[in-house]
Amino acid sequence: MIAIVKPPRDSFKQRHYTAAFSVLEQFAASLMEQAKAHGGTVSTDQISSALETLRGQDKLFDAAWMTLETDIDTVKARQNAAVRHDPLGRLLVSRFAHQLEGREAGDLEHGALSREILQPFFKVIRMMVGMDMLQEIDGEIQTIIDQHADEDDELRDPTDYWDHLAEEPQVANRLNLVFARMALHFKDYERRKQWMIQLINDNLPHGDHAWVFTEEHCARLLRSLFRDVRAALSKPERSAELVAKLGSENVETLRNVMAALDRDIAALHIREADNWK
Repeated sequence: MIAIVKPPRDSFKQRHYTAAFSVLEQFAASLMEQAKAHGGTVSTDQISSALETLRGQDKLFDAAWMTLETDIDTVKARQNAAVRHDPLGRLLVSRFAHQLEGREAGDLEHGALSREILQPFFKVIRMMVGMDMLQEIDGEIQTIIDQHADEDDELRDPTDYWDHLAEEPQVANRLNLVFARMALHFKDYERRKQWMIQLINDNLPHGDHAWVFTEEHCARLLRSLFRDVRAALSKPERSAELVAKLGSENVETLRNVMAALDRDIAALHIREADNWK
C-alpha cells in the first residue's frame, strides 16, 4: 500500500516557521559552501564572512516579511470593534454583550463595559487561545453558517440570528472549547487576572473619556465567558467530554479556576452589599 503524504498544514505558526527557516537554510548553504572550499571545516572567521554575505542581500527577508504582513492584516481585521463581518468575533462577544454600555448593563457609571474593550478583548483571546485554534474554529463555524444559508429556519432569523447561532450545538461546543482553553491560562488565577486587567487597560483606544477596566469588570466578564465551561464541569457526561479533549489534569485545573472565580464573585457581592448599607 502506498502511504498518503499529507501536505503540511497551512497554519499561522507553520507559515511563519517556513518563512523564518528559509533564511536559516540560506545561512546553512553559505556555511556548507565555505566548508567545501576549506576541506570540510569552517572557522569562526568564515562563519562571520558567511553572515556578512547574507547581510548584504537586500531581499533576504522579503518572503518572511510578506508572510508576516499578510497575517498582520488578518489580525487587524479581527481587531475591528464592530466585528460586523466576523462570525467568530460576534459569537465570542455575544457571551458578554449584555454587559456592554447601552444594553441591560446601563451606562458606564453603573458598571457597564465600554465598547472600547472589544479590541483589547480580541488581543487577549489571541494571546491565550492562539491564532491556529481561532482560525480552525472560525473556518468550522463559517462552514456551519454556509450549511444553513438556504434553509428557512430559526438559524436564519435576522432578528435573533446571533443568539440562535450561539446556541446551535455544534457552534456552542466550539465556543466552549475556546473559553476552556482561555480558562486554563488562569491556573495562577490572581496573577493572570492582574495581567489581563493591565493588558486591556494598556490597549484601550481611549476617546474623550478615560474609562478603566477594573477588577469588578474583570470578574463579571470572566463569569460570562466561562459560563458554559462551568455548566459542562457540573454534568458528568459533559465533564467526560472535556476530559477526552483536554485531559484529566487540565479539567482539574478548570475546576480550580472556577472555584477561584467564585471567590472573586462572592467578594464582589459582599462589597456591593456593604455599599448599599
